[in-house]
This record gives sequence, C-alpha cells and structure tokens, in this order.
Amino acid sequence: MKDTRRCKGELVRKRVCEKCGERFSTAERITAEYLQVRKRDGRTEPFSRAKIRNGILNAAVGSELSVADVNAFVDGVVQLLNPDAPDLPVSSKDIGGLVLKQLRCNAAITDVTYIRFAMVFERKATPGGQWSGAEVRAWLERQYGPPRISVAPGTPSAVAKTNGKVEPFQPEKLSRSIELAAGAGGARQGRSLALNVTSAVTRELAGQALVTSQQIAAEALKSLRVLDQASYLRYASIVKRYRSVDDFWFDLLALEA
Repeated sequence: MKDTRRCKGELVRKRVCEKCGERFSTAERITAEYLQVRKRDGRTEPFSRAKIRNGILNAAVGSELSVADVNAFVDGVVQLLNPDAPDLPVSSKDIGGLVLKQLRCNAAITDVTYIRFAMVFERKATPGGQWSGAEVRAWLERQYGPPRISVAPGTPSAVAKTNGKVEPFQPEKLSRSIELAAGAGGARQGRSLALNVTSAVTRELAGQALVTSQQIAAEALKSLRVLDQASYLRYASIVKRYRSVDDFWFDLLALEA
C-alpha cells in the first residue's frame, strides 16, 4: 500500500501488486448498519435502519406514500451515512438532520409528512422536550414563509370531508341536516331543534379553525342524544350508516341504559 486518503466518506487506498508491480486503487466504505449512534443523553446504541423507516411511516400516516418509496428513501439515507471517523459514534441529531434534509427535497414526500417528522425531531432537540405554538409558527415561517390564509376567530372556518376535500364551515348546512333528522316534528319545532344543536356544535368546536365532518357529526349526535332521541336515531342512521334493524336496536338500547 502506497497512499491512503479520505474522499466523500470513503477510504481510497493506492496499492501496488507485489507480484507484477501494477498500480491500482481501492475504495472502502463503512456499512451504516454497523455504525454506533450517540443518543442525546450520551448513550450509544447500534444504528437502526428500522427506526428511520418507522419514523417516516408514522409521519406519512394518511398519505399515499408507499412502503416501497419509504424503503427506497431509507436506502438513500443509509448510503449517505459515511462518517469521517468510522470508529466514532454518529450523533442521533446528525442522523435526524440528514433525514429531514432528504425529506425536504424528495418529490415523493408531501409537506405534511415532512412537517410531522420535523415536529418530532425539533421537539426532541428543544430543551425539556417542549415545542410551543410560537416555536412551531416561527419554524413554519422559516420553511415556507408567512401564512397564505386568514382565519376568523371563534367558530370553525373549514371542514375536512371524508373524501379528502376541504370546504368552508357552513352552520346552515348542519341546521338543514338536523331539521331533516327531526322529520315528524312540526316546522317550527324542527327549526328550533336544529338551531339548538347547531349552536351546541359550534360552541363545542370553537377555537378549532379546521375540523372534520366526523367531529361535527359526533358533536351533533351528542346534543341530539339529550334533546331528541328519535331525531338522534334518524341522524345516527345516516352518519353511522346503519345497515340493518339491529343497528337501530344497538343505539336505542344504549339510550335506555
């Protein structure tokens, strides 16, 4: 061996064949799976590919990111883990930072997945493991700039539907559905019930700008259960998608319990 130098995480060695005298070079790369990781509390443990994979899968819940995409992403991260000093542990902070950087520039990764992963990483990096709303806001502005939307205080502003669409929160739409559920009651009685339920739902969801249609239905059911049990059953049969008479019995017997 004539010379050794480090290049992009590899040990490049210039060699000479002892038999024929021919010169050649070899490149040695440390395998990431054999790395040691230094945790934030000073402990060391073997590098775990599964931890990176699970962290991304948890952050990607609800997205269309495939397991194959996640595995390919982790493979890319592992290939980049080449410490300058292979005999020293790599800090978990450096690994997390590398993952974040790769998530940000990967076309298959959504902003939501990136932000979810970052919120866990940044929280752990914060003394005490806390990350306040103000810190989240500052981080989002650094990454994406100031917000492009405005939110009216008090009542919900938008509803996330089960089909993935987001639409403005419309109390009158909820009121109409409650009136339909009241069914047999007179127009005035049905309207009064609808206004009471809508008011209760709006009050319970106040302070949440984005709510789900499931949240609205759950709060409406909670109110109807107290105010009008027949209307409760009619409304429940729609939002819970009753399939048989047994479903009516399940809820009715629970009301009587």
